[in-house]
Amino acid sequence: MTPEFIMDYLVEYRLKGTPYLHYDQLKRRIRDAEKLLSLWQHIVMARRISATQLPLLRTRVPSARNCIPRINITALIQKSCSVVDRLTSSAAETERYEKFDAADYLMDELTLAEAIASSQLEGAATTSRVALEMLKVGRIPRDEGEKMIMGNYRMMNYVSERGSAPFNVEEIQALHRVAIEGISDDKYTPGQFRTVNDKIVVADHQGNVIHTPPDAGTLPDALESLCVFINTPHESAEDETYLHPLVKACIIHFMIGYLHPFKDGNGRTARAMFYWYMLKCGYTAFRYISISKLLKNAPAKYVRAYLYSETDEMDLTYFVNYQCEIVSRAVQEYLDYIQQFIHTRVELRSWLYDSGIFSQINTRQRELATIAINQPGILFTAAEVCARMGVSENTAREDLKKLTALGLMKAMKEGKGNVYLSPRSLFELKKWRGKNDKAASVQDW
Repeated sequence: MTPEFIMDYLVEYRLKGTPYLHYDQLKRRIRDAEKLLSLWQHIVMARRISATQLPLLRTRVPSARNCIPRINITALIQKSCSVVDRLTSSAAETERYEKFDAADYLMDELTLAEAIASSQLEGAATTSRVALEMLKVGRIPRDEGEKMIMGNYRMMNYVSERGSAPFNVEEIQALHRVAIEGISDDKYTPGQFRTVNDKIVVADHQGNVIHTPPDAGTLPDALESLCVFINTPHESAEDETYLHPLVKACIIHFMIGYLHPFKDGNGRTARAMFYWYMLKCGYTAFRYISISKLLKNAPAKYVRAYLYSETDEMDLTYFVNYQCEIVSRAVQEYLDYIQQFIHTRVELRSWLYDSGIFSQINTRQRELATIAINQPGILFTAAEVCARMGVSENTAREDLKKLTALGLMKAMKEGKGNVYLSPRSLFELKKWRGKNDKAASVQDW
């Protein structure tokens, strides 16, 4: 381990922005076994010295019988913390939406995105469009996949409304029960922790065991310690125990997944607790930001982030680093969506006035048409319009039919009635204009 070799490593990797490397990644870059071992020993020592220790989360892992989790704050983590501070606070949200007409319609659909994507990440085969229709209409789920999505929707509403009261072990059970109950109770055992008789492992798609959770007998103490950690105000600490809320939310996410307290539904519970903590700390935009949409696009990386932390004596930097990357991308996708929405709304509104359609409808229908044009690609129901516009459900249904006949919306069959879709673009609006085809089925959309 010469100064020259250290400089080569710094120039080749650290100064080029290489992520926080695990031994598994480093060995692919350095072929000399002796140099590899020496370098890794020095890296581990440096990381241990610089890390923030998390003694409340003491765990048992195969590589260390009594291990204290730790974390180093990387440049990527710092950048992500800055992003959420600037762009996802309640003040930023108020400024962003104060000029939107009927912004509640747009917000409603964004709040459903995480419930749908989180269930799809866990294996629900239901398409996003069918799931969205189910949640907006409020129909009874037809299969296990739809039940998973409905359960996640209940859980996301639960954490949004829960507030900042202290968390305890019973609350973790209650959260799981809200999400899982009514899907397959014998399989999931809602709100019940696994027991020593439950042989639970996490396997990949080929059936290879990639994680064996701690013994069920250790769960009571481990979860009690986790709740103490959750309730400790690290964000207001003035010493080395300080943790940014985003970092702490990611750690909570990791610990639920690692401890795996339930027979099933652990991933959904972990992500819900991440969201609860972010909302508790005032980052209100997380009601509309979906991390699961990105996680389900690369599930292997999500799993690997867990494994890297576990196999390096609970260095949680690997997992938090990856989650912060996902959060930054999710925030940017959310902002891009809003910008595209604004652009599309301007195009559609201009066409609506130029086409002369406003002269063919009454004042109430004009208001509804404006809402539809201002909310590209949004599903509407008669019951929803009834509640939001203060009219009878029959009047709401007739107004929606009138706008559909004019080509401003598209009717889609659902059960004995219809749901209505606003156009996603000016091109789609022109395509619909003047057509009176038989309503398409939501299942075919």
